[in-house]
Amino acid sequence: METAQIYYFFMDNSTDRIIFSFVGILLSIYALYVEIRKEADPTFKAVCDLGNNVSCSKVLTSKYGRGFGIVEALVGKENFMNVRNCNLGILFYAAQIILSFFPGYIPIYMLYWSALISVLGCVYLAYILVFVLKDLCILCMATYVINACILVLNYSAYNKMTV
Repeated sequence: METAQIYYFFMDNSTDRIIFSFVGILLSIYALYVEIRKEADPTFKAVCDLGNNVSCSKVLTSKYGRGFGIVEALVGKENFMNVRNCNLGILFYAAQIILSFFPGYIPIYMLYWSALISVLGCVYLAYILVFVLKDLCILCMATYVINACILVLNYSAYNKMTV
């Protein structure tokens, strides 16, 4: 019987997941900062605002920057469930870090499926970014790459557990 190999990028599977998640938290905190500053001061220019069609602040403060643009349509703009996407990112990355410290099938299962759902959300948001907003958000794309890397790590660990 062949055993599945656990993949990693830098050190080992769990450490890499923690590193990517920590970077994801930092990027999400910066995204939160950009959103708050831009809402308070419309003239604010973020480091990731490189031009008219390369503007993270324009993307982050759009209706798609909260609740994926879906929650507002369902429950209204001011509803407590219409949270910023970067807040969801912070929770996702924190959960990835916390679950990395627990051995066993259930934490690996949760890590894998939450990462898969996050990547599906990234695909949706990337579509919105390119085809609806017609913008390029470097910060957003960085989180998409991080989420894809986390998915690869989590799939590897999940696959090892199920083989």
